[in-house]
Amino acid sequence: MRLTSFLLFFVITTLCIGQTPKQANKENTSNIIQEINHLNTLGAVMYFAAHPDDENQRVIAYFARAKGYETAYTSLTRGDGGQNLIGTEIREELGILRSQELIEARKVDGGQQMFSRANDFGYSKNPQETLSVWDKDQVLADAVWNIRRFRPDIIITRFSPNRGGRTHGHHTTSAIIALEAFKIAGDSTKYPEQLKYVAPWQPKRIMWNTNSWFFRGKGESFDASQFVSLETGDYIPVLGKNVGEIAMAARSKHRCQGFGAALQRGENREYFELLAGAEMKSSPMEDVDTSWKRVANSSKVEKYIKELQDSFNPSKPEKSVNQLIKIKKELEKLDQSDYWVNKKSEKVNQLILQCSGIFLEALVDDAQVAQGDSLNIELRTINRSSTSVQLSKVQVGALSEKELSTDLTYNKNIKTTIDVKVPADFPISQPYWLQKQSSKGMYRVDHQKMIGQPENFYPIPVKVQLTVQGVKVEETLNIWQKKVNPALGEVYIPLGIVPAITIDIDQKTLIFGDDQSKSIKVSFNAKTDNAKGKIGYDLPKGWSIESNGSLDVDLKNKGDKAEIVLKITPSKKDGKENLHLYFTTDKGQKIDQGLNIIDYEHIYRQYYFVDANIQLIRLNINRGDIQSIAYVMGAGDVVPQSLITAGYKVDILDHDHITKEYLKNYDAVVVGIRAYNVLENMRYLQPVLMDYVYNGGNVIVQYNTSHRVKTKQIGPYADLKLSRDRVTVEESPVEILEKKHPLMNYPNKIDKEDFDGWVQERGLYFPNEWGEEYTPILRMQDPNEDPVDGSLLVADYGQGAFIYSGISWFRELPAGVSGAYRIFANMLNYKPNPKKGK
Repeated sequence: MRLTSFLLFFVITTLCIGQTPKQANKENTSNIIQEINHLNTLGAVMYFAAHPDDENQRVIAYFARAKGYETAYTSLTRGDGGQNLIGTEIREELGILRSQELIEARKVDGGQQMFSRANDFGYSKNPQETLSVWDKDQVLADAVWNIRRFRPDIIITRFSPNRGGRTHGHHTTSAIIALEAFKIAGDSTKYPEQLKYVAPWQPKRIMWNTNSWFFRGKGESFDASQFVSLETGDYIPVLGKNVGEIAMAARSKHRCQGFGAALQRGENREYFELLAGAEMKSSPMEDVDTSWKRVANSSKVEKYIKELQDSFNPSKPEKSVNQLIKIKKELEKLDQSDYWVNKKSEKVNQLILQCSGIFLEALVDDAQVAQGDSLNIELRTINRSSTSVQLSKVQVGALSEKELSTDLTYNKNIKTTIDVKVPADFPISQPYWLQKQSSKGMYRVDHQKMIGQPENFYPIPVKVQLTVQGVKVEETLNIWQKKVNPALGEVYIPLGIVPAITIDIDQKTLIFGDDQSKSIKVSFNAKTDNAKGKIGYDLPKGWSIESNGSLDVDLKNKGDKAEIVLKITPSKKDGKENLHLYFTTDKGQKIDQGLNIIDYEHIYRQYYFVDANIQLIRLNINRGDIQSIAYVMGAGDVVPQSLITAGYKVDILDHDHITKEYLKNYDAVVVGIRAYNVLENMRYLQPVLMDYVYNGGNVIVQYNTSHRVKTKQIGPYADLKLSRDRVTVEESPVEILEKKHPLMNYPNKIDKEDFDGWVQERGLYFPNEWGEEYTPILRMQDPNEDPVDGSLLVADYGQGAFIYSGISWFRELPAGVSGAYRIFANMLNYKPNPKKGK
């Protein structure tokens, strides 16, 4: 089956456009030379794994940068279930962050990024567990879709499909899915609904990219002679870099996972095991035709490209524009439904603009525009060569079209303004996979053409038509706000479409341990002028609410806000409810979302809209004797805010000002997640913390990994050893080993019901060795696994207590898990038996 319309193919290829700028102004001659060198290379490679940061950037960079193949990475998930070393984003927000880090990595190593609808629900111990949560048919369909639309000659998996239980269950499952998709992608009876947009496609072979690491600690030996090997450490003269340098620069984009890496130079050998398809003896791309012979009647194209390669002058790239136009015209004579004709046509169009020195950008004064507002766009164009170029037409989405006939003279900045009105019902800039309610295992995406895309398309694309040497060439731009940061220089912020009002809530969860009322501040922020309307709410049965201000809002100017304080009185009955807030405009539009912005230096700003809900929890919790808590922040979490919500006074301490005298002001000290992994000064803080314990304090340390621990020991005794033990099924049974221990009895009596309703997991990276000074309190057990006792350990030391817990408090407390709050209250209140002190 073949696509019979260029339009269908054009739809697919243009949908790959996301919010990331092409940054034509940052192109250099080295990149142009490399693109020209690769015009006669027609090959495609797809790499396949489960998460952001699973990919082997050396292999991707080798095939993309050194060999010139179209190279893509399919990550089944967006990494939503992982941890975050640079901020407090978890779950959906972490998935947004990690998606952008993948996009930035691909800009470096030259690959393209794809996904599936699979939701990273957290660590899984085997593929059976993974597929009990994921909808296998949907994930498999997405893998087939990605193969059909990308048309790889070979597929490479990062993990083996035959080693379940030896690595993350998602890892093995990703290889199982890839192998099954490889076998059926060419079958037109499988997922026929996709064939409206793509044709069946059968890659030549699929293989596992292995190395000695996969065989460590498993009683196996790595025999390199059993695999096909490939030297991937090539030096690329035109770029002045080794593949390893490019790869590790790409890997370092995974900042939230702490994957900063030293640049690698010199040789690097990769190994491959055939899983299915055509045999190979020496190379993954063995017997794959990567020449223009795969395209009918293309001999002239190949010839003209060779002439271009021979004649290109890097000092005067504009001299090659006519030759590029000659290639473009010849490509237009070929079958426009052919995959490679379209791929190379797109490359040639880009090269025409780059060799002509064309600079294009579409700017606005404010990165946020409200539905129903007007947008003043300034298109800036510069011709930085002697090439004859005219600006012919500008089309702003479906909102405006402007015919022009403007000569772009050498080095002159031409500004063209276009005013458009954004319709009142225009979609807001919510990540497409979060627009509908997801399940634990799958995101819901109903539009086939959106599935697999790395990010949203341009919200309002600006299509610019230029006439270069008499030939039409188009470029599609996103709209940006460009600001100057004193430290960073130019900063591009993508346009976001927002509602007329956004609702900000200072606490998303309120916990009531008694009948006392609590107050919460809510802000209604105008994203447009003359925002008028009325505040409303849906109050759950049994709860009551009072407002200290008017519910009528009249905000004159964009940026104004109305703040009200709501006094909420709890129900008499324990339970968890939602208070839903909304704003009804004077035109009858109901708005009920807040705006979270994810903004880091290494990614472009992202917008995430959240429901304006306040989680109300009536909880039988006794906070005991604790008045004030010191919090030592580690990798970043929102546990302090959760404890404040529960009624504690919490101070986040400056790491540089923690002293023995200062800590005496606090009843307990809580150390944040992975503090012993990420805080360079932890070796100096550790003696201070242990002295605080010895003299009567209480220190609670949350989970760390055994990798890169900054101190010789974590607790007061040297025999506490961290492991990779974890309990991933949140419903797993929990046994209280020490039912009479104070930690299970004061100030709250803990029983099995306190372990109901947990989210994502029980805990992670538990210790598996400890001395007699430590008392294990709980026993946990995943299905078909041995029980583990290291989730909660208590040691008396001097007059104080040290508690180590790998329980995922950083997930359970923000999620409002009542039992987690009750147990944490007991940990904070624990005091040692003086007779046991040492």
